[in-house]
Amino acid sequence: MTKALAPIGRGRYAFLLFDSTFKVVICNPENENLLIQILELLIPGKKISQIIFSDKEKHGLVISEKRVNFDLLCKDAKTGEEFLVEVQNAPQNSFRDRALSYSTYPIREQLAGRMARIRDGEKMSKMDYGLKPVYVISLLNFTLKHDSEDALEDGYICRYELRNRHNTELMTPSLNFVFVELGRLKLKEDEGEKCRDLLEKFIFSLKYMHMLTEPPKGFTDGLLNDLYRATELATMPIETREYYNQSMRTELDIIAERDFAKEVAMAEGRAEGWEEGLEAGRAEGLEAGRAEGLEAGRAEGLEAGRAEGLEAGRAEGLEAGRAEVAKAMLAQGLAPELVAACSGFTVEELKAL
Repeated sequence: MTKALAPIGRGRYAFLLFDSTFKVVICNPENENLLIQILELLIPGKKISQIIFSDKEKHGLVISEKRVNFDLLCKDAKTGEEFLVEVQNAPQNSFRDRALSYSTYPIREQLAGRMARIRDGEKMSKMDYGLKPVYVISLLNFTLKHDSEDALEDGYICRYELRNRHNTELMTPSLNFVFVELGRLKLKEDEGEKCRDLLEKFIFSLKYMHMLTEPPKGFTDGLLNDLYRATELATMPIETREYYNQSMRTELDIIAERDFAKEVAMAEGRAEGWEEGLEAGRAEGLEAGRAEGLEAGRAEGLEAGRAEGLEAGRAEGLEAGRAEVAKAMLAQGLAPELVAACSGFTVEELKAL
């Protein structure tokens, strides 16, 4: 018996919100009935008798196009309808476009299969473009942005299909999207008994079962019984358990590497920001210092100018007044020697006046 991984959960039940660990449990043919119940829960009115698991790795249309690995791809053995189930644990840019691009792979393969049969000699009077419905089901451990909360059904699910904008006429039933927003669950891990219905119990279990030592009270539906049974680590086949442990180690290593890279980037960003801030601060300080210095210089210069001007004005005024007095004294017929003695001018300077 291998040890449970300590970094996440208490060890009794598996954590399913990593791509790899979800595949370990849900893609297991031994859990086919569990998968059928999940699909029927998320697609109202759908009845499935048997599931055929498909190759999850798909090739592009050309050699240079990247291969795509899906979490789970299967089809209804009776109707041929295909189900692409994905788990997304963290938000992603252009998620809806990503889901749309993924839906094209099973559609391509349906058409490519017909062409292959024709090449192998199958007789067809005309090319049949009819498609078996494809369902893209995404379990999202976050929330999507919507124009209105009316886009959600049952508080957690939004469904999309191709319809006429004017009268909602269905263009084709061949392409369907079901997004389950686990991030909208407000309940905490010890509040399972508050779940309202089977859908909420299922969502609660996906988010918290790895933290539980037993299913919450009232979690007795067939789907939930099968889910907790399939995820109980102690009863997993040894090969499945080893693969699960290896997948967990890989996922946790990826998270650790990503977190470390984020910390390094933040530290480098802080240092770069500090340098830029210091440089900008110096420039702003220099500019402000120049402005303040100029203003202070103007004020001091104005004050000094005023003082010097006043002093010069006083001196010039005094000199002019002294000259006028001297002129008046001479006009009164006073002797130049007397006027010189009283005004401070010399006799020669008085003659110049």
